[in-house]
Amino acid sequence: MTTLARPNAAPRTRRHAAAARAPRAPALAFVTLGCPKNTVDSENMLGLMLADGFRTVADPAEADVAVINTCAFLSSAVRESKQTIERVAEAKRTGRLRGLIVTGCLAQREGGALLAEFPAVDAVLGTGQWREVAQAARHVLEGGRDRVALTEYPGGALDSLTPRAISTPRHLAYLKISEGCDHRCTFCIIPRLRGDQQSRPIGDLVAEAERLAAQGVRELNLIGQDTTGYGTDLPGRPTLADLLAALDRIEALSWIRVHYTYPRLWDDRLIATWANARRVVPYVDMPLQHIAQDMLRTMGRAMSERDTRALVRRIRAGIPNVALRTNFIVGFPGETEAHFETLLEFIEAEPFENVVVFTYERERETPSHAMTPRVPLPVRRQRRARLLALQQRLSGERLRRRIGERVTVMIDGPAAGREAPRDAAWVGRTAGMAFEVDGGVKIEGGRFQPGELAEVRVTGAASYDLFARAEPRGHPQLPVLKGSA
Repeated sequence: MTTLARPNAAPRTRRHAAAARAPRAPALAFVTLGCPKNTVDSENMLGLMLADGFRTVADPAEADVAVINTCAFLSSAVRESKQTIERVAEAKRTGRLRGLIVTGCLAQREGGALLAEFPAVDAVLGTGQWREVAQAARHVLEGGRDRVALTEYPGGALDSLTPRAISTPRHLAYLKISEGCDHRCTFCIIPRLRGDQQSRPIGDLVAEAERLAAQGVRELNLIGQDTTGYGTDLPGRPTLADLLAALDRIEALSWIRVHYTYPRLWDDRLIATWANARRVVPYVDMPLQHIAQDMLRTMGRAMSERDTRALVRRIRAGIPNVALRTNFIVGFPGETEAHFETLLEFIEAEPFENVVVFTYERERETPSHAMTPRVPLPVRRQRRARLLALQQRLSGERLRRRIGERVTVMIDGPAAGREAPRDAAWVGRTAGMAFEVDGGVKIEGGRFQPGELAEVRVTGAASYDLFARAEPRGHPQLPVLKGSA
C-alpha cells in the first residue's frame, strides 16, 4: 500500500520514532475442536498468550504461530483433528507461519507420534500441559529448533487465576466445575485423556461466576466430564446440589444450565434443589447411552434398565416442565435387533426433547475394542438413521403442539446475515434449548439486546426449531428467571 506524504505534517518526535521501531506483537491463530470443555481450555491458553503479548488473527496463514486444540474422543474426531493439523501445516510450508503447536486430547493420546507424523509440528502439549503453551510458542519464535512432546499427566484447565479470554457471545459462558471422570464405561477413553475426577472448591467457582456476571454474562453453563460427580474428591464432599444453591444466589445471572450429568449419581436432594432454584433452568442433560439391560451391563454403566427408567420418571415428576437431553450409542458390540427395538420403544414411551445418537466406533484403548459379536457398520448406520428419524418425528409433533404458546426466550442476537432494523429477525432459545447443541427460536419483530429475556408468541414449528413473534411490551414486571422449557 502506498502512503502519501502530508505536506503540512509536523516533524515526528523521538517518542513517535521509538514507537515506530517497537517490535510488532506476534500474531496468533487459535483453532479449537471438540466439546465446550475444550473451549474452556482454549480460553485459558488464549488468555495466557494474550497476557504474554500475542495478538490474535483469524487465518493461520496470517499468523506467526498457530495452536490447534484437538479432540480425540472418537476415531472420527481423531481424523478431523489430523486433517486440521495437515491443513494448518500447509500454511507453515507455504506462508508466514513459523510455529505450529498441537494441544488437547489428541496430543495426550498420541504424544510424540504426532511429531513423527507431522514434521511441521513444533510442540505437542497434552491436556495437563496447557500452561506451557506461551513458553512453547516463544521458544519457536525465538529460533529454538528442538521439538518437544509433553504428556506426563492428563488433566485440563481448572486454574481460576489464569487470565481467561472468553470466546463465547458476551452474554453466556461456560464454567468448568470439574475435570476427569472416575467412571470406567467400556467404550470411553476420557479417563485416559483427562484423568480421574478433580473438582474445584465451591468458593472458587462462585468467585469466578461473580466475575463473569460482572462482565455481562447472563447464562452460565456448568460443564465437566461428570458434573453429578462434582465434589466427591473434595474435603467434606460437597455435592452438585450444594454448588447450585450457592450459584443461585448470584443476582446478576438469569439462567444456570448444567451439562453432562451422569445418571447413577442423581438423588432426590439434587432434584429438589434443581426444581426450587430460581436460576437453574428446567433442563437436564443426562447421557444414558442405552436402555436395554444387556447393553447397559456390557457398557459398564453401573445402572440397571429398571433404575434408569425410574430415574427418568423421577426427574420428570420432580422438576416441572423439564426438558431432557440425552445421548445414545447404537451398534455397540452384542447389540441385537431386539435390544435396538427396546431402545426405540423407550424413546416413544419416555420422549426426550433433545437426542444425540452416536454410531459405535471401536477405540483401541477401551475394553469394548475386543468385545464380540461386532455389529456390521452398515447395520450400525442404519440403526442410527432409524433412531434419528423417530426422534425427528417426535420432536416435530411436540413442537407443533406449542404453537400459540407464550414463552420466555433468551435473545442470542440478530438472525445470521441480517442487520438489526426495527423489524429484524432475532434468534433466541427457550430454557429447554442449550446454546449451539439444540434447536432454537427465530423471532420476528421487537428490538432486543443479546442476553435479554423476552416474551414471545410461538407461531410455527419445524422438527427442532420454533418460530415466534415478539409480544408487545406491557408494564414492567419482575423477570421470570427460569423461563419455560
